[in-house]
Amino acid sequence: MNQKELRQAIEQLLVDACGTTDVLVPGVDLLESELLDSLGMISLLDGLEDLGFEIQPTQVDRSCFRTLEGILSLCHCETKA
Repeated sequence: MNQKELRQAIEQLLVDACGTTDVLVPGVDLLESELLDSLGMISLLDGLEDLGFEIQPTQVDRSCFRTLEGILSLCHCETKA
């Protein structure tokens, strides 16, 4: 999967987890706006795991989940690990 396909897959996971395309607005704070709640976080992490990314939320700074870019960065780091 190339970077563009990965971004599209993660964007779709985020939309599905949060139930709105508002999560794709550049710079939106997913946590502050409460677009990404605890149930959405579980759904997102489950979907990321299906894509091959095992992210342990207790071992990652919560601020990494504030934006789409932060989530993409987490996944990019996972591919290098």
